[in-house]
Amino acid sequence: MFSGNQKISSRQLYRNYAAAFVSLGVLLPPLIMNQEHAGSLAAALLFTGCVLVGTTVVPRPSGQAARWLCYAQYWTIGTMLVRLTGMLIQTFLLTDTKLWIIMGWFCLFCYYNLYKGLECRFRVSEVLFPFFLCLLCLLTVLMYGEAEGQRLLKIRLTFEKETWILGYELFCWFSAVHGIWHLRGQTRGKRSFSGTVLAVWLTGAVAVAGFGLFSYCIYGDRGHTGLVYPIAAAMTLAHFPGNVIGRLDAMFIFAWIIGLFLLCSSLFAPLMDGEPDVKSKWLLFGLVALAFGAANMPRCVEWGQMFLYRVLTPLELLILLWHGIKRIGRKRTATAVCLCLALLLNGCSSQELEQQSLVTAIGIDGGENGSFHLTFGFGTADEDGEEPFETDSLSLQGAKTAYWEYFQKNMDFNHLKNFYFSSEILHQEAFAGLLKEIQINGAYSRGTLVHVTEGTAGEQAVKEEQPEEGTPVHRVLNAWYNGEMCEIPLITADGKYKGQVPWP
Repeated sequence: MFSGNQKISSRQLYRNYAAAFVSLGVLLPPLIMNQEHAGSLAAALLFTGCVLVGTTVVPRPSGQAARWLCYAQYWTIGTMLVRLTGMLIQTFLLTDTKLWIIMGWFCLFCYYNLYKGLECRFRVSEVLFPFFLCLLCLLTVLMYGEAEGQRLLKIRLTFEKETWILGYELFCWFSAVHGIWHLRGQTRGKRSFSGTVLAVWLTGAVAVAGFGLFSYCIYGDRGHTGLVYPIAAAMTLAHFPGNVIGRLDAMFIFAWIIGLFLLCSSLFAPLMDGEPDVKSKWLLFGLVALAFGAANMPRCVEWGQMFLYRVLTPLELLILLWHGIKRIGRKRTATAVCLCLALLLNGCSSQELEQQSLVTAIGIDGGENGSFHLTFGFGTADEDGEEPFETDSLSLQGAKTAYWEYFQKNMDFNHLKNFYFSSEILHQEAFAGLLKEIQINGAYSRGTLVHVTEGTAGEQAVKEEQPEEGTPVHRVLNAWYNGEMCEIPLITADGKYKGQVPWP
């Protein structure tokens, strides 16, 4: 590949851009998927398919200005994805590491991958693609029992104005795979390139539709509210039969980061357009460094989206249309004109083990002045074990901070098995804020079991033996956001498991 004849393997091209499309399919569709927005996914895939068809018949841009306008679009998407990847790693893996440190290492790895040239980058995707795809499929299958298929019957396929606007915005993100256009003519034969583009689109369509519908079956109409990474949060429910392995979401995040790494490399790579020389490497270093600086701005994604929706994507479509008219004549102009329809839709640090305490249960009772009395059990009742920690706080994060101030140790929730809510707090106004905190914080597995206690919840949290059955907090959160009812196991005042409590 990119040897003396400057040709690229179609297989490598497919694996690289299919991984990019799948990565976006995991990230974006679950954010908008509800009862009304299934049409938005269909519209986005339709727009993307039309543009990809255009790339198979329209020669890639030859003018320097046109090429750099497209490169600016890919750089913008790549910069936003650098920040989103950093947030993903910080939320689910390195919760105590500063965001700029995570993004710094990520950008360095991207640059090193690109510094070695397009050949090395495509070889990386060729090796990692089967692992990436198989692991995503495996973890999805392991979430058996949590997806409720009957929810699909409630989906309404409508195509109103909002549907088309959301579809256009989703399409703008999917334009990340349009970089394949700049490699047209470097595969062996036109049919080979056209077949590769079709295979990339089909793979992406399956991922977008699959993960969108899959997340809907898990969360319902509004269960994903407030989540930046709905699928990643849902993966905390994945487990092997018999619970032989605990939380598997770290494996999913690792596979997803591989996909995002390959995608970011692809977005920055067209700036080289071949084997890089010294000048290209310095230019690439400056642009990756600029992307790192922009990604450190909190409003990076917001500004990037506005620029992408209103300026860059319309310009790319115009470039594609112009080259289609100029290079392929009038016979195919009518086909290229269809691409203009989309323009009308433009809407405005890791820690040492001795510095961590493994929380196995949390009991929540009513406190003073509207706060909660929180009891953290560490699952060690022997003399050498860690004593339970109790404090009054308005939030779990506040209690975690207080624990650090007392003991200079960090609470680790990866082994958390049970929440115990006393019956008195279920109808308190502040309880909604507590549920929202559990919803948006990736530290809490959505498979953690919930129980309601007639007596003191803290007494149950400090017991060494914890129940293995209960209602997952995921179902409690879904019931809360969707306005439904769920039943939570009740622990009586004398410590017996007896009956269910309907909530809310």
